Amino acid sequence: MDRETLMAHRGLWVREDAPSNEALRRLTASEQALYDDLRHNQPGEQVRLEQERISFGWLKKALQMLK
Repeated sequence: MDRETLMAHRGLWVREDAPSNEALRRLTASEQALYDDLRHNQPGEQVRLEQERISFGWLKKALQMLK
């Protein structure tokens, strides 16, 4: 998950009932920064964005940018 996607979908956020503080070792630097912000409730209290809620149009646009 990247920060732009998370912030663009604020209206779809739900509350994470069982947040994890587990160390994740395979993240990029930007993913790690976002994960740390989420663990410390920077964007909001126990924020969760389920990937299934992200629109197909958003996904398609993101994939086209990888070309």
